[in-house]
Amino acid sequence: MKPTTVLALVIGTLLTTFSCSSGDGSTDKADKINDERIDKQAIAVSNDAKEDAKKVSRYIVHLSNSGMTEYELSKVALQKATNPEVRGFAQRAMNEHQQNDKSLQTLAKQMNVTLPVGLSDKSKNALEKLTGMDKGTEFDLQYLDTMATMNDDALDVADDLQDLAPNDGVKTYTKKLLENDSKHRDLAKQLKNVLN
Repeated sequence: MKPTTVLALVIGTLLTTFSCSSGDGSTDKADKINDERIDKQAIAVSNDAKEDAKKVSRYIVHLSNSGMTEYELSKVALQKATNPEVRGFAQRAMNEHQQNDKSLQTLAKQMNVTLPVGLSDKSKNALEKLTGMDKGTEFDLQYLDTMATMNDDALDVADDLQDLAPNDGVKTYTKKLLENDSKHRDLAKQLKNVLN
């Protein structure tokens, strides 16, 4: 049996105990739930297959948190950004991340991967920082900088996930995410250069 087929079987059949709404919503909690299920239910599977399954679930959890964070940051930007192009960017990012989130939720459900139901502490801190800022160019620049950084990080994780993709659904999702987040990152950097 191919390694990717084994990995797909491990993920698809082993992660069945908890629902997506369990836990405190942090990425750490979701990772822990997924890891424990893989360890408990994958007794007859090789350690390499278990580790690959854990990596895939962690990447999915990370991308879920990233998408939720970018959505929430963009929601704040819609209220506080003073530049119309930055507000337009925020609306676009919200729309695309909402679509990506639906796709990821469907994919995670099919694979029985628990997703975080809230933001990680790092994401909460980034959101609080933006929320606490006053309207103006400084806010716009901070939002764009944060979005560019978040997208760079998401692109790295999506690229890693694509390398381990256990099925066509994951491949399709990562391909679309890589396209969207590349556009978001590039546009955020372009807008930031214009505002500087």
